[in-house]
Amino acid sequence: MQSEFLQKLTIFRKNRLAMVALFVAILLVVLALFASFISPYDPVSTDLENKLLPGFWAGNWDHPLGTDNLGRDLLSRILHGGAISLRVGYMVIAVTAFFGTLLGIVSAYYGGVVDILIMRVIDVFLSFPPLLLALAIAASLGAGLENAMFAISLVYIPQMARVVRGSVLKVKTNSFIEASRALAGGNMWIMGRHILPNIFPSALVYLTLLLADAILYTASLGFLGIGIKPSTPEWGAMLSSGKEYLLMGQWWVTVFPGIMIVLAVLSFNLVGDGLREAFDSKLKR
Repeated sequence: MQSEFLQKLTIFRKNRLAMVALFVAILLVVLALFASFISPYDPVSTDLENKLLPGFWAGNWDHPLGTDNLGRDLLSRILHGGAISLRVGYMVIAVTAFFGTLLGIVSAYYGGVVDILIMRVIDVFLSFPPLLLALAIAASLGAGLENAMFAISLVYIPQMARVVRGSVLKVKTNSFIEASRALAGGNMWIMGRHILPNIFPSALVYLTLLLADAILYTASLGFLGIGIKPSTPEWGAMLSSGKEYLLMGQWWVTVFPGIMIVLAVLSFNLVGDGLREAFDSKLKR
């Protein structure tokens, strides 16, 4: 199984577009991790005397990407915004991976009444448009990054559980599951030792794609002013605060945060597509 996994990684490495996207994703992660050391200014400090200044294209190297309507340095806010967006994304993925995988495995493995109850609850959540559901939950909980994380996680857990359930239903029909039961293997042993490793590739691919969506949903909540405080240096909130200046000539307040959102979402999506192509044998190359 290990050699097969290495073969899949070799296929992934041959995908040049996915490798470029992986490099961009790693770069964004590194910038986010060291944002406090790289950013030249405090991202929340205001300086009204230097508001809406253009950046390097106008010879302003003190603020390379310019300043916003409150005189805050855009480069510093973008770097810290990346840290916030990625932190929300990773926390959402961690919560989604744990609870979504747990519900999916339990539902598919035990079947019967357990499967019916879990799937009906999941169907209720899936009946709502994802973004609308996230907005409703975040609005009811109030502003705060933790509330935004919780809202997005509740949207993704049912989706993850549905994907995991489908994978488990395929794996549980294999002969080695019956052999493990014949050797007196317990349910927890079978789920942890045999089922979980076999569904890991498909779960990893789906989680990578969900990470891009989590970043986009975080930006959407920030743009709408729901779930994230307006003063927080988050990419979506920065877009929202700068949209009124876009047609007034101060385009940099909106354009640079928008570019970062596009880079983050596109890079993680392309990495997920590359992993799916490498690990899914049914896809035609």
